[in-house]
Amino acid sequence: MAERWPKVFRTRRGLDILIRPIQKADITRMVEFIGHLSPETRYRRFHVPIPDPPHEELLRRIGETVDVPPGQGAALVALHGDQIVGSARFACSPGAQEAEAAVVVRDDYQGQGIGTCLLRELAHISWSHGIRVIYAYIQPDNERILRLIRRAQFPLRVQVDGGAMRVDVLLDEAAEDKTAYGENS
Repeated sequence: MAERWPKVFRTRRGLDILIRPIQKADITRMVEFIGHLSPETRYRRFHVPIPDPPHEELLRRIGETVDVPPGQGAALVALHGDQIVGSARFACSPGAQEAEAAVVVRDDYQGQGIGTCLLRELAHISWSHGIRVIYAYIQPDNERILRLIRRAQFPLRVQVDGGAMRVDVLLDEAAEDKTAYGENS
């Protein structure tokens, strides 16, 4: 992944956002990032109400993102200055062609194209790891994430699975072409 990074993405408001793989040194920044998420955004991301997550729980969840074993996923961060304002990750079993993915952007940075940019980069990385479908379970009323996925312009498959929806992003060679920067999708 080193040859692609870091990348700079310009938001709709003209902010320069640095996109790069997560690093072990980002743990403190990730704790601060999650602390800046509203309770609703935390709920949308983790599927459980986490009004004020205990520090130990945050470290556990962040550790899972930072310490992804080789061949089992990747994680990216979006930085404005020295603050993480977005993150994206995928996780899979070794040799799998499907991976679970997650994208979250800090509330005060939402609606600027950062999530779409992160999803496109995640799709590119996933494709290069042999993944052909990235999926996420979302709440059926989460219109914001559905719009984000549609803006990334990948074919979708949506299934209702219990009380959640499984949204499959169907990757193809186009994953290589959908990572242009400077486009404010």
